[in-house]
Amino acid sequence: MRVLLLGGGVHPIPPTGYGAVERIIADLAAALASAGVDVGIVNEVRHGRTRDEIPFALSLPRRLRQESFDVLHANTPVVANRLALAQRPFVYTSHSRHWYYRTGLTHRWGYWLERRAVRRSRTSIALTEPLAQTMRTVVPEPLPPIEVVPFGVDAQAYQPSWSRRTGRRALGVGVVAPFKRWQLAARALRGTGAELAIAGPIVSPEYADRIRGEGPHVRLLGEVPEEELRALFAESDFLLHPSVVEVLSATVLEALAAGLPVLGGTGVEGVVEPGVTGWRLRDDDPGPFADALRERAVELLASDELRHRMGEAARAEALARYNWATIAARHVEIYRAVVGGSSVSRGG
Repeated sequence: MRVLLLGGGVHPIPPTGYGAVERIIADLAAALASAGVDVGIVNEVRHGRTRDEIPFALSLPRRLRQESFDVLHANTPVVANRLALAQRPFVYTSHSRHWYYRTGLTHRWGYWLERRAVRRSRTSIALTEPLAQTMRTVVPEPLPPIEVVPFGVDAQAYQPSWSRRTGRRALGVGVVAPFKRWQLAARALRGTGAELAIAGPIVSPEYADRIRGEGPHVRLLGEVPEEELRALFAESDFLLHPSVVEVLSATVLEALAAGLPVLGGTGVEGVVEPGVTGWRLRDDDPGPFADALRERAVELLASDELRHRMGEAARAEALARYNWATIAARHVEIYRAVVGGSSVSRGG
């Protein structure tokens, strides 16, 4: 069985910097290859602009005539809809926050494309059970099979360094933009004695200034190299993840693998086990949410034993639930079902 994983034509695979979906595709390809699957990646980067996905998607039917494959696996909605128009059967994984976060016409257009991609797929993969439930509710019938399969984390790359932890380092990882709600994390830690380091691209200088205004305990690091990021995970004491619009956050999985308790809201639902690997706190009202983050952070700051116990549980969860070998095996099951339920697709 030959599987082609399709990129979006915006970032390289694997990415050289920012590009969470592209990193997931690269890691899935490696895991599938280790499982004995004949796997390839189809992608082309033009100028690194979001709109470059459109010409890449338009070129796919021509590109696929040069390929031999049994399964096409799309990961972006424009690509998926182009495959549907070309009558190419495909598996679709949705990574989009548009299921939950739509503030303008572009986001509503993305939401429409997501629903259409799911409906026209042979099988769609939801990264979490809450997303699968949303798909089943909002996508019109007839629905294809919807399977819940998360992506994985490299637990060898992300490991704790217990001896380097001071008990005072909080970490945030992600793009510095308002939808991440970093100001709530910064506010929660003000006056606690903890430092908050936020690693991620600064796309809004005005918003960055707002975060810095929360106090000198906050450091914005910008986008950092992979090796430095892994060191930050290893030596930090807990992760703050206030974003409300995540589907499944690679940052949260990396934190679990690195043995970090995770504090967050809706964005960690179904991933963090309350009281065991962190806390999922009610976040519909920003003020009480920041207060709840502060309360749990103070609890962690006060107890080396609690941080270590929750960190060990977090790492055990990452190893058991989010290892790439298990996740690759689930994908193989889905691919085989798709191939078994239809004639084999071939380029030509």
